[in-house]
Amino acid sequence: MPVQLVLTPCVGLCSTTYGDSVCRGCKRFAHEIVDWNRYVDEQKAAVIARLSQLMQDVVSRYLLVTDIALLESALSSSGFRYRQDQPAECWAYDLFRQTKGRIGQLAVCGLARLPQTMSVSGPDLWDAMNQEFLAISEGHYERFFRQMLSFD
Repeated sequence: MPVQLVLTPCVGLCSTTYGDSVCRGCKRFAHEIVDWNRYVDEQKAAVIARLSQLMQDVVSRYLLVTDIALLESALSSSGFRYRQDQPAECWAYDLFRQTKGRIGQLAVCGLARLPQTMSVSGPDLWDAMNQEFLAISEGHYERFFRQMLSFD
């Protein structure tokens, strides 16, 4: 049976080198980035599962995936990076990240805006999703890791 590697969630925008506890690019915690190559596959998968769930939750508050095949086609035909093993909402996040929200017709990409986002521009929608994902990741870090450090 071939070995299936767990790929890094890195998107090449690391801010932990500037002192952030949570990376503004991939939303991993600084210690996860530093230790990534020492993690066993189960640890890596747990990090990716957490990020996927948070990302999926955020995107679901802004967008609806209406056609997975169209979304995958839009990503593939544009040569955009996305993880096929993640939910389609994560693919939508990746599409917005790589275009900075500059997407013409969302329906062509298998996406639809939720009513509360109808008047928001694509770039502002991307910014809102990205900022919310970062805030939730930072909150998760504060709740589950910084508190543990204070007990040591």
